[in-house]
Amino acid sequence: MIEVLNTVTTFFRYHGYLYAVCADNGALIWKQNPGNLTGLPPTGAYVNVTVSRSTPTIANDLLIMGIYGPAVVFAVKRLNGQLVWLSHLDPRPLAVITASGTFYMGAFYVGVSSLEELLPREQCCMFRGSMVKLDVRNGVILWQTYTIPDNGGKLGGYSGRAIWESSPAIDIIRQLVYVRTGNLYIVPPDVLECQRWSTRLSGYDIFNFECLTPNNTDCPPGPNADADFGEAPMLLTIVNNGRFRDVAVAVQKSGFAWLLIAIMVA
Repeated sequence: MIEVLNTVTTFFRYHGYLYAVCADNGALIWKQNPGNLTGLPPTGAYVNVTVSRSTPTIANDLLIMGIYGPAVVFAVKRLNGQLVWLSHLDPRPLAVITASGTFYMGAFYVGVSSLEELLPREQCCMFRGSMVKLDVRNGVILWQTYTIPDNGGKLGGYSGRAIWESSPAIDIIRQLVYVRTGNLYIVPPDVLECQRWSTRLSGYDIFNFECLTPNNTDCPPGPNADADFGEAPMLLTIVNNGRFRDVAVAVQKSGFAWLLIAIMVA
């Protein structure tokens, strides 16, 4: 969670402070307490201070980063760490920002994640993962694209598909953003009723927050490989059969890498 520019290194520590230090000798330039800056309540997810899991993103004269609950992105001045703006991306109580964002052409792109899987079954779940584009000048949301259908803010609909990986890849030729999602939390009962049969072609994906609770019946049986994607897709150019091809590469924690040919979408 470190960003370096012009011999200045910026980083978060989990005791609730954002630091800027000299990259040459480690001398402190400034430090700020995000809780005091933003007025936000403590994160509440394993810690009692306002913290970030993401690397600060350099955007001109700003540093932009997300909070590990509530789901807020904020910007500070690189010079002194003073707050410039903050933006709430999701109102759900357990929504969080775990990802570092990508700065491109005056905009900041970042995904929204959640800890709702930790809730008991009768309270889970309503969160929907999303990718958000913000104006770096003021934090205004320019668009927000959800990864699953609207559930009307009610239990029993689709939920999950968080975007928690850092730095989404931006295809400047095709004007596309490449992201990957996490697992579904809930599938609507009426959809399950329509399913005649299914066959699992691979092992269970064991990366599921429900497995953090002992004896939770919603945890897949195991042991099995963790099949979640551990990072954002990478956009690469390769030579294939004598031709240059743009490809998106996604790598799972289980060790499998998937290479997809990037195409223009009509």
